[in-house]
Amino acid sequence: MHLLSTILAGSLTLAATGFFQAAATELHLAGKWLTDEAGQTLLDPQSSGLTLRHGELVHIGDNSSAVAMRNILLRINPQTGQLIAPPVTITVANHLKNSCFAELLTNYPDWESLTWDRQDDTTLISVTEDSSDFTLSPQCAKRYRATHSTPYPTLLVKIQTDKALSRAEIVAIRPVQFPAAAKVGNFSNDGIEGLAFDNAGNLYLALEKNQANAPMIFVTPYTADFWSSANFIAVADSGFTLPVPDANNHPLNGLDYLPHPDSSHPGYLIGAARNDNQLWIIDISQQKTPFVQTLHFYAPTNSNNNCPAYEKMDNSSIEGVAVADNQVYLVNDPWKSQYPKNIQCQANATNFKRFSPLLFQLSIDPRWFIQPEQNGSTQH
Repeated sequence: MHLLSTILAGSLTLAATGFFQAAATELHLAGKWLTDEAGQTLLDPQSSGLTLRHGELVHIGDNSSAVAMRNILLRINPQTGQLIAPPVTITVANHLKNSCFAELLTNYPDWESLTWDRQDDTTLISVTEDSSDFTLSPQCAKRYRATHSTPYPTLLVKIQTDKALSRAEIVAIRPVQFPAAAKVGNFSNDGIEGLAFDNAGNLYLALEKNQANAPMIFVTPYTADFWSSANFIAVADSGFTLPVPDANNHPLNGLDYLPHPDSSHPGYLIGAARNDNQLWIIDISQQKTPFVQTLHFYAPTNSNNNCPAYEKMDNSSIEGVAVADNQVYLVNDPWKSQYPKNIQCQANATNFKRFSPLLFQLSIDPRWFIQPEQNGSTQH
């Protein structure tokens, strides 16, 4: 329990960005604008996936981003939010250029999450969501018709790189088959939005919402031969209880794994409920109900013209979650129809009009690990 003692000693001040903490289950987080190597805010990368590898954040955006931001990986300094290298273009291996999914992969796949193989740090994994603009050949459509979701299957993709992350090449694909009983539904833009590995060799997939308008988490063993086949990977419903209190939209849009201080515990998943400005701390053992961490997000104005140092955002839409040591990093997806509502201080108007995302950081809270009978009213 040494780690828990460390967390208790060092994490109760949760405003890791230098901002402040309010009520017990609410945090106010100050962000940093993501910037390029020259210090300019990023133009419309539509952030959808974030992972932390070798001390740096790796970012991927979806296919609604500016063309120059599509199908690339960004390497980010987690302390400053600035790119530490030029963007890395994702290419396709020659042996896949005649595959059923070649057209999608050589154009602009709708990437929606990013993680890396904990046994092989040269393997990154992403997942596609909305492929409704593409059509499979009749032969491929027949082979992959049993998705139990969309006609064009969700794809888990292996991206091979090197330790320096100087290249990125798609080398393997696994189409996803959902259980029919899960009633995932044919929703091309409401698919898998989060990926996470636990310490037991399981890969978790977070579904934005199903036919019942509820998020779900699926799981599959991640074995040594996972990428050796191009057949469906049949995922299972985890059965996890999620904190969805009503019939409104509560999509799950980001996921990462959080180990428990006690190594005998299987750990937690941290999910981003983007429409609710919440993190859901989900106990893999299901011994306790999820902890709901409410968040409030603020953008720096860098202005002296009658503007506060930070202004509260009207819409943030968190989609990337990355956990490392005792820190959680979050990146938002600038929602084009809602992002201009953030404009208050004119010093920030250009950043919001450029659909520039922000990076947020918070410390792991020891209350996330406490069983219900110990934390009383802190669950809600």
